[in-house]
Parts: sequence; structure tokens; C-alpha cells
Amino acid sequence: MAEKNPDMSIEAAAQAFIADAPVGANSEPKRRRKKTSSTFVRTTFSLSKELNRQIDKISLTPRNFRATRSDVIRAGIAALQNLDRAELLELLERASKAEPIDDVTQDE
Repeated sequence: MAEKNPDMSIEAAAQAFIADAPVGANSEPKRRRKKTSSTFVRTTFSLSKELNRQIDKISLTPRNFRATRSDVIRAGIAALQNLDRAELLELLERASKAEPIDDVTQDE
């Protein structure tokens, strides 16, 4: 790096500074993104205001951890996968007729 010299012009100082700069535009190595094991897909679907409110209410139920709306949906899918085929078909048929879902019960 050029030493400060009162006789050096601004142009000469700039040239000295540029000459000492690293060659690459970015001297730090680029950070590579970690590959995740799963890829998330953003999905949009329509819900009634009541069902939307119920998802919010369920997500606020845990007291010792944070549950997101996506966590509620994932938990619902996990619960549906544990049903036997007859129970699953019955529940899907009821849901397809847009019957309102009962309020969430909390065990306290």
C-alpha cells in the first residue's frame, strides 16, 4: 500500500490504492448453500374463514415450542395417515361436503 505523501496527487494516490487491491472482485470465497434433504413446495389453497381461524388456534396451542400453520397441516396429514382406510374415506367424504368442523378440544 502506498505511504502517505503530502506531495502525492489524488490521482497518484488512487492509482497506488488500486494497484494494492486484490485482483478478484470479491476476495472472500463464495458461500455455498447447503443442500437440504427435502424441498418445500409453496402451495396455495382456499379455506373458509372459520377453518383458517381454527388452524391459527391450533398453532397457538403449544406452550413450550412454536408451531406454525404448516406444522398444523403436517400434523393433520400424519394423523390422517394413521387412520384405517374406512375411517379415512368417511372423513374425506364428510370434508368434501363442506360440513363445518367441530371446535378444537384442548386437554388441560
